[in-house]
Amino acid sequence: MRRAAYPFHAILIILVITDALLVAPASPHAQPQKNSTPSGQEIVANLATGRVVICVTRDAILIGSESEKSEPGSHSPLFVPLNGGHVAIFLGAVEWVELNSGKPPIRLDLELGKADHAKSVRKIETIDSNEATDLEVMGISFLERLRAVTSELHHELKLKEDEPIVQILIVGYQKDYGPEAWVISYKLQQRLLRGDYWDTLAQRPSYVQLYPPEKKDPHTIVEFKYPPEIKGSSLQQMLQQNDSRLIPIRSADPKVGQAAQLMLDGATQKAASEPATVFFRKALETTAPKDSKLTIAILHEGDRFDWIIPPPENELKPDDKRDPTAPTLRAPHH
Repeated sequence: MRRAAYPFHAILIILVITDALLVAPASPHAQPQKNSTPSGQEIVANLATGRVVICVTRDAILIGSESEKSEPGSHSPLFVPLNGGHVAIFLGAVEWVELNSGKPPIRLDLELGKADHAKSVRKIETIDSNEATDLEVMGISFLERLRAVTSELHHELKLKEDEPIVQILIVGYQKDYGPEAWVISYKLQQRLLRGDYWDTLAQRPSYVQLYPPEKKDPHTIVEFKYPPEIKGSSLQQMLQQNDSRLIPIRSADPKVGQAAQLMLDGATQKAASEPATVFFRKALETTAPKDSKLTIAILHEGDRFDWIIPPPENELKPDDKRDPTAPTLRAPHH
């Protein structure tokens, strides 16, 4: 596994916010969540909720998401393709709205796509592939932006200890290392100074690697949920339970069945991407909850990203296709 210079602790996160709007993080268990700025302006946080499923095959990475049924204004998990062979998937409080202000909403996924890392990130040409320095620099860059906002929050947020605000998965191919999946995590800390006046501090981020597994551990399908209380079996568990809904998909084509068997055996990295994609897509379409919105993407080694099922139409953005100058883990803006 790649190492980070900082200790790995939690798994849940917050991310980038512009300096234009002061916001109060919301509890993920109430959607949308309302808070007020020190001036009394009401803030609403819209959440991206659901599950993300990651399957690393022999020659590609499949990434699927299912939205979770929630309140109006909520989003499916939000994908941000990055240069450098990676993609970010946002969950949690991704959109912040200052009501009756006339200001546009803050979308954290768009902020990641537009963030200027010129001052805080340098291209790393000679990094040890076993050191996750690139991710750490990105995490600290976002922390600086986050602290600029959260330091202005002076009312109690009433967050539970270690309660997630936003989660971002970073999935892709690292040069001289191979396929990987990470979660970068931030927590807020508050202390009461006087009366009802609170000090808010965004703590240094932690980094948790979800893939690859430890040596000798099986290479299985990776699944991540927001919030973690979402019920239901994972795709890997469905395979292990021989779920009746998957049997027709596995038996319809020998190559597809072979790919599914490799997933079941904990050897997803040996499955060819084409039959694995057929199984992956049909399995998610068949087992997703009713009215769930599906998104599926495929990431090929060499920084080629394609949609298999594009994001829901109302969440598509004009810049869904990557700009050649978009930020990247390895080659950020200069």
